[in-house]
Amino acid sequence: MTYQEKHKAFEDGLLQLGRRFDLSRVFDDFLTMGMCSHHQTNISSRLSEIDEENEAEYMKVIKPYSKEELNQFAKLLANFQEGINHRQYSDMLGQFFTQHITQGHNGQFFTPEPICDLMARSFGIDKSVKGQRAYDPACGSGRLLLAFAKVAPDNAFYANDVSLTCAKMTSLNFMFNGLRGEVACMNTLSMEWTRGWRVNWPTLGIKPIEKEESKIWTAPFQKPDQGKQLGLF
Repeated sequence: MTYQEKHKAFEDGLLQLGRRFDLSRVFDDFLTMGMCSHHQTNISSRLSEIDEENEAEYMKVIKPYSKEELNQFAKLLANFQEGINHRQYSDMLGQFFTQHITQGHNGQFFTPEPICDLMARSFGIDKSVKGQRAYDPACGSGRLLLAFAKVAPDNAFYANDVSLTCAKMTSLNFMFNGLRGEVACMNTLSMEWTRGWRVNWPTLGIKPIEKEESKIWTAPFQKPDQGKQLGLF
């Protein structure tokens, strides 16, 4: 199947579940299931160990759904992953979110992917740029950082957004596209913290962190000229 076919299967599956439940809830539950399933403990132990808090969150979110519906969620995750295999650094999540859930309400239309690619190339970087930090303080679904990773993947990526759903989208996009870094749900201006995760660091997978463990919260990137950092604004 092509990327377009995988994208359509992903979209149709979510919309079908959205006819039985609230669509925004279905989408957010999909994100949570995907993140919990790819917890660093699950991956590093090959499911021989579990993280108790992660397991509790997973069991809570799947409770309203039948076995058939949970199988459908699993197929959605497979379509999402296979879509990325066809077109790496694509943003299937952000496209669905803005088209079917926010529909532009509250200004939540994300920057189009071709514009993100143009912005990333405007830095004049290439794959020789390594070991630096790229940071987006209003990340949406993370597509600006995905565009940056497309041309310079061997860097650390940091993202935060005031929306928990956006932070979850970015975390999954980081995970499946191989970006290493950190994602936080927090207010960039007031520094009010909600949740945070390390992604693919130090090992493959997603791991929840407290604000005291977060580089974004403990050492906010305020001045791009200090240290090795490439801001996107």
